[in-house]
Amino acid sequence: MGIGILFSNIISSNSDISLLVVTLSLFIVATIASLLFINFSYQNISNLEALASKIADGRTKKRYIKALKEDSGEFGNVALSISKISENLKDKINQIAKQRDQFGSVLDDLGEGIVVTDQDGDITFENDQFSQILNLKNVSGQNIKDLGIKSLGYLFRRSKKRKRADIEFEIELNDNSNRWVLATINQSKTTKEYILVVHDITQLRSLDSMRRDFISNLSHELRTPVSVIRANSETLIDSALDDKKQAKIFAKAILHNAERLTDMVSSLLDLSRIEYGELKLNFEQLDLDLFFKRYIESISTLSKKKNINILFNPQHQGAINADFQAFERIMNNLVDNAIKYSEKDSQIIISTSNESDEYIKIMVEDSGEGISSEDKDHIFSRFYRTASARATDNQGSGLGLAIVKHLVNSLNGEVGVQNSESKGSIFWFTVPIS
Repeated sequence: MGIGILFSNIISSNSDISLLVVTLSLFIVATIASLLFINFSYQNISNLEALASKIADGRTKKRYIKALKEDSGEFGNVALSISKISENLKDKINQIAKQRDQFGSVLDDLGEGIVVTDQDGDITFENDQFSQILNLKNVSGQNIKDLGIKSLGYLFRRSKKRKRADIEFEIELNDNSNRWVLATINQSKTTKEYILVVHDITQLRSLDSMRRDFISNLSHELRTPVSVIRANSETLIDSALDDKKQAKIFAKAILHNAERLTDMVSSLLDLSRIEYGELKLNFEQLDLDLFFKRYIESISTLSKKKNINILFNPQHQGAINADFQAFERIMNNLVDNAIKYSEKDSQIIISTSNESDEYIKIMVEDSGEGISSEDKDHIFSRFYRTASARATDNQGSGLGLAIVKHLVNSLNGEVGVQNSESKGSIFWFTVPIS
């Protein structure tokens, strides 16, 4: 009886030990499996994190994602989804960048300067033309009120009240010249940003000034001969008709001023035709030696009045390609001026030389007083006459040199003036070689 009980206790004790061993074994296996799973998951998460970093840097290749998908199950699918999102975002960003570059190129090619600012005036965008027109550097990131141009600050303050404003102002450039600018600012209704557009209107101002000067000069030039004609006509009507001698004097004055008016109107019409391209030129090959031989003979009567000798000094090779009548008119205007302002018993030298392989240079040197540096900048303008010319008895419309300039340009050449080494001035122009 006692032995049976003892044996029974031993069997029960062995069962408990076996159960404990089994439980412990299962625990160890579960722990190892958990560690392996954790390590596997951690490795996949690390790979996914590394892949996400590469995607963020734009360096992901498809083979990395494919390998991760094959080895990592669901983590690979997540990586693939992230990659697709990344590729889509990259395409959208590239498309936006391309459109931005195209838009920026369009803004740069418009010819106007454009700036965008926030509501405080801080510049968020500017094109290249803005800095060029306003002669500025390092505009990006600055406030519009700190650019050193008071007119822009004033314009921005006005736009805060009116939403839209414009102003014209003048700036000084590095070469001491001035530039006129038209600035317009407008507030966007959607973004509430301010868009500033600047235009270079220097040329428009210059043209407007030329128009006013032209009208003023024309009125001045017409006033004198018209007044003389009117005064002499009134004198003839009142009493001078009975005195043939006096009547002849007044009639000559009327005829002389009428001829001045005719010449002025004719020159204005010719200048207008040349400027608007209505003068049709017939280009042909001209032999300068033959031309000047005949030309000097034809104007000898004009030069004999002041006993002026006209010399020809050819130093050129080849013929020119020009319109005969245009070339002759250029010479007529230049030689006529040279005769007017040269002293009696002097000489005028017409010389030629090869300016280059493509052009021949023709020079007309007189023995006058020369031309000041101030007059050189305006000598080819319409109605312009130097102070010494206005002080002499030589009457002219001031249109001859303007016609010369436009005719030379029509012949595809250049024109200029310089003082001679001895005395007087040298008017020159170039004509293409045939």
